[in-house]
Amino acid sequence: MNLDAVRQHFEQRAFDYDGLIPRLIPRYREQHDVILQLITSETNANIKVLDLGAGTGILSAVILSAFPQATVLAFDMAENMLKTCQTNLSAFRERLTLQQGNFAEDDFGSGYDLVVSGLAIHHLDSAGKQQLFHKLFHSMNPGGILLIRDIVTGATPRLTEQYEQLWRQYMKANGEDDAAWFQKYLEEDIPSSVEEQTKWLAEAGFADAGCHWRYLNFAIFGGVIPR
Repeated sequence: MNLDAVRQHFEQRAFDYDGLIPRLIPRYREQHDVILQLITSETNANIKVLDLGAGTGILSAVILSAFPQATVLAFDMAENMLKTCQTNLSAFRERLTLQQGNFAEDDFGSGYDLVVSGLAIHHLDSAGKQQLFHKLFHSMNPGGILLIRDIVTGATPRLTEQYEQLWRQYMKANGEDDAAWFQKYLEEDIPSSVEEQTKWLAEAGFADAGCHWRYLNFAIFGGVIPR
């Protein structure tokens, strides 16, 4: 899979991404609520957060609003996404750091209490995901929480096909060209099943690796660093 092609796609879509994404992803805003509920830190906790594939900063903004002492590193491969993120999150500029890079290859620091990733890791193949999970494990503090929101496959090929058909119906009902978006998905994305990814998280050392929320081919899953 050509990550440069993915980067170019997001460079082009950065300026209309926020309005577009809820038309493509079912229950998009509900997912933010679920992620917040899964963060067990006290509201006033001074937590260090990594947002992998931060995009325009939608999820970072949710966290920075809910946790007024939190600091966030917004990491993304697309320069235009980070420019939009900087504009969107200008109210949080003292608690926000931006970094452009490829999270599969580049260093994104350590000492994180919370790592979140929204609709990003599916750009990696199976080996890439496993390597990233090991990398994340060693970048987080004991007790740290990992929450991944991503597109996934079904437990069987038949379920995958069923979920994808329903997803296309959702996009079409929102006025989008479902055939064009689905073709781009086939060309650029490499989703894995929740079952595979929670297994890989456990193998990397995460405790309580599991799925917290799911709707069709979208899921929120993760794990915790043992204390």
